[in-house]
Amino acid sequence: MEKPVNVSKQHYYYLDILNIVATFAVVWLHTSGYAFNFSPSDPKWYLSVFIQVLFIWAVPIFFMISGANLLNYRERYDTKTFLKKRAWRVLLPFIIWSVIWYAWNHFIMGNPDWSFKGLINGIEQDQIQPIFWFFYYIIPVYIAMPFLSLLATKANKKVVEYIIWLYIIGTGIINYGYSLIHRPFSQLVSNIPLALSMGIGIFFVGWYLHNFKTSDKQRRIIYGLSCLSVLFMFLLTVFLSISHGETAREVYNIFSIGGFILPLGIWLFFQHHFPMTWQPNPRIGLWLKRLSGASLGVYVVHEFIIQIMTHVLHISPESLFHLLGLPLIVWIICLIIILIFKKIPVLNKIIP
Repeated sequence: MEKPVNVSKQHYYYLDILNIVATFAVVWLHTSGYAFNFSPSDPKWYLSVFIQVLFIWAVPIFFMISGANLLNYRERYDTKTFLKKRAWRVLLPFIIWSVIWYAWNHFIMGNPDWSFKGLINGIEQDQIQPIFWFFYYIIPVYIAMPFLSLLATKANKKVVEYIIWLYIIGTGIINYGYSLIHRPFSQLVSNIPLALSMGIGIFFVGWYLHNFKTSDKQRRIIYGLSCLSVLFMFLLTVFLSISHGETAREVYNIFSIGGFILPLGIWLFFQHHFPMTWQPNPRIGLWLKRLSGASLGVYVVHEFIIQIMTHVLHISPESLFHLLGLPLIVWIICLIIILIFKKIPVLNKIIP
């Protein structure tokens, strides 16, 4: 990965496409929760585990897109503007939707906890909506971005490579190995600043791949390793699950070596087929921007739709429809809702 790319202020549609497909992959992950109901005698359990493994790249792709878009924010605006944009785009919606989910959990799902103290504790401890862990991970990174952005320059290419390699070895291999044998992470490794303690390496990977070209040979090698990663994570998940008597979900987590390699393959595939110079016709380009802009909103609301459809229509989690058909329906409904909300005053302010 040697040749620098001239990254101008043009719009990169491959990032929009990655955003869109990653959002759909997240929905598919959350409609295949049957994987966590260990049922080795049911073929649909193996299917749901395979879906979980196959789409584990979704959230890392979001982090990589953030790295590609934001680590060079100084080229577009000052730090005050950056922090203000992130606060309106992510922090405010996170707080508002945490409140909405807290009310939903009480009034709809029957959670007895209902107090201001319970709300504050829930937000503080990430106990309101499990999928919101994403915000607890990315908001601190945004806060740190003003100094992280100083590292992400082409002149610091070797420093960035060093950070990425620390991430691969420390998080993807060493700490991943600890998780497989159910031992606490190595504190020596986990507390290395920047590279490991927050897993910041994945953001730098997105910036790096956006700014430096890979050769055709490197790309094909990563494609092959990505396919092997899927096979490795699936087979090891099945083996350890049967050995332990419960789904070994630690095998295919995003902070594993397979969870690192697979997103690289996905990223390079779309970057290669929709290169930086690719310009769709204006109508398609407009819709790509709209759908990409709705991605975080879809992330926030899709669990509502899954819960509603599952309970109202009495859809069994292990049914083939729930595993294969429901993701597309939920994704489309969420897109329609978010695109409508974005056109309504006041409501458009709470859509991330």
